Amino acid sequence: MALSKIFTMRFYARNTGFFLVLFYFFFGIVPGGQLLSYHYTLIKGFTGSLDFLAIVCVIWLLYNLKCIAFIINVLSTKEHTFLYGTLGILEGAAKWRTWLWLHVTLYAPVLIYSLVSATIAVRLHAYTAAFVIGLFNIIMITAPLWFYSHKMGHPGTVSFLARWQQWFNKTVRKPIWSFYGYELLNNNIRSFFIAKVVAAVVVIITCSLMGGKYDERFLLVGGLICVLAQSVLVYHHQRFDDLYLSMLPQLPIPLWKRYVQICILYLILLAPESILLVYKTWQSATLMHWLMLILTGLSLMTLFRSLLYLPNIDQDKYFRWVLIIIVIILFMGLARWYWYGILLLQSLALVIFCYRYYRYEAPLEKVD
Repeated sequence: MALSKIFTMRFYARNTGFFLVLFYFFFGIVPGGQLLSYHYTLIKGFTGSLDFLAIVCVIWLLYNLKCIAFIINVLSTKEHTFLYGTLGILEGAAKWRTWLWLHVTLYAPVLIYSLVSATIAVRLHAYTAAFVIGLFNIIMITAPLWFYSHKMGHPGTVSFLARWQQWFNKTVRKPIWSFYGYELLNNNIRSFFIAKVVAAVVVIITCSLMGGKYDERFLLVGGLICVLAQSVLVYHHQRFDDLYLSMLPQLPIPLWKRYVQICILYLILLAPESILLVYKTWQSATLMHWLMLILTGLSLMTLFRSLLYLPNIDQDKYFRWVLIIIVIILFMGLARWYWYGILLLQSLALVIFCYRYYRYEAPLEKVD
């Protein structure tokens, strides 16, 4: 009971907002009479497609990592050092049962839903999907036990990930333009992975809905949704520069080179979904269509970045402009004016960037 208060109850209390959003997504957006059919269709969808199932497993993995991180953080706090004198003396089966019970109480939402999914997969004769779900969840509830046991045996040690990050940051020389990318991977990895998972789901759903009738405009709509989901990363890029790279304009770097560096950074950030898009449309799309989709996403993100150099652009105004631009490009895409749209986006982004870069002044609240 004491361990439940320390770990389980505190975990769910601390993540109340997260679970409310999750509950609304799974149970609140559909009428009560259609709830079972909604979940049955959802489960049928990802058990019938290994690509979709892989995305679902990644989401489950991220939740499991959240559970593991919570337990490790609790064990690392000073007020819970007494746990090393209680849990640390457990040996053999008692130790593994205790850690298994603690982890399962946190991982229970995913475990229950995955068991239901595996059962439905068996009834639909999707035996491969059922096997993958079963094996995946066995790993998810057994592998963390080793981390907990290692933590109890080595209190005060730094995690492998933290040690790797320290070594990487000290050893690898990073160009200034890539600092925000490393910031996402080190200190804002949750937002980064959420954006990437959403983009991957959109790409898979778009390609699945398109079926055998290939239409590049359909892919363009999916690509626009992917960029919209990642526009928040562009917004935080400006905030990061304001806080940590305010002296960047003073460096002797040509303006054109600064613009190219931003394009390279966003091209790298768009690489995961671009690779997935190429993989999913390998047999139907052409090289020009791939190039069009990638350049459209890159041009949108570059223009979003340039907009943040305009005066008096707050969060509300930024996302309002993002939606307006997305809608304009959507209509241009439906008319197959793809390259005109790319040219328009790049021209606006370059003009705004060149005119406003050295005139931009960070708001005082950001600097403070």
